[in-house]
Amino acid sequence: MDKQNIIRALIVDDEQDGREVLRHFIAAHTEGVQVMAEAANLPEAKELIVTINPDLVFLDIHMGAGHIFSMLDEFDEINFEIVFVTSYEQYSLTAIKFNALDYLLKPIDIFELKAAVEKAKKRVLGKRTYEAMVRNMLDSLDMETQPRKVAVHVGDSVVLVALSTVIYIEADGNYCTMVTITGEKYIVTRMIGEFEEYLGPKSDFVRINRSVLASVSHIVKYSKGFPCMLTMADGKIFEVARRKKADVIEKLGEQK
Repeated sequence: MDKQNIIRALIVDDEQDGREVLRHFIAAHTEGVQVMAEAANLPEAKELIVTINPDLVFLDIHMGAGHIFSMLDEFDEINFEIVFVTSYEQYSLTAIKFNALDYLLKPIDIFELKAAVEKAKKRVLGKRTYEAMVRNMLDSLDMETQPRKVAVHVGDSVVLVALSTVIYIEADGNYCTMVTITGEKYIVTRMIGEFEEYLGPKSDFVRINRSVLASVSHIVKYSKGFPCMLTMADGKIFEVARRKKADVIEKLGEQK
């Protein structure tokens, strides 16, 4: 392969076995990736990122998610691709998913590794950056702020949809449709429970029944009796589950 097309990688993991396994898998099962260095801690990782300027960083979340994301936030510019690596599900992984970022679960699956590397290579060689998605993920992990955007795949692009423009999110099996105030509809391969976790209890959204998360900012009318019916800004009417009515009224009160 042309040297100009070689992707320079850095592995960050505090476990030597983890670094060795990943290095072996990269060498044996991917093409066009050269591991330039390894880091066993975050200060070393930051120094290596600055000195060797890698195209791709494999970053183990298990080293301490809060510290890892704080390290990323210290960079004025995130001009490298990131593949997050973790051994268990956690909230930070939800944020990674909702920002269309790549991750690998341990034990690492070779096919998932190859897919993540290929996506990273396309962005690197195409001079494309996803810094906006990384920054949005870092914001969403800040407990003092709320997620502002959701990354959505549209064709060959990723669109960052501002949550302030979303009227409601409606589930259909393993998919959800986000409907915006300007009439766009975005289909996302996430379940409504995942959305609920990502948005958190302090967000503008409230679960009104089994299949709908509604933005209280875009509720224009609701009926006082039973069944309680909500009218949204686009004219769509939803029935509120009896056990959810109190939650809706409380959330509406918080917005006054």
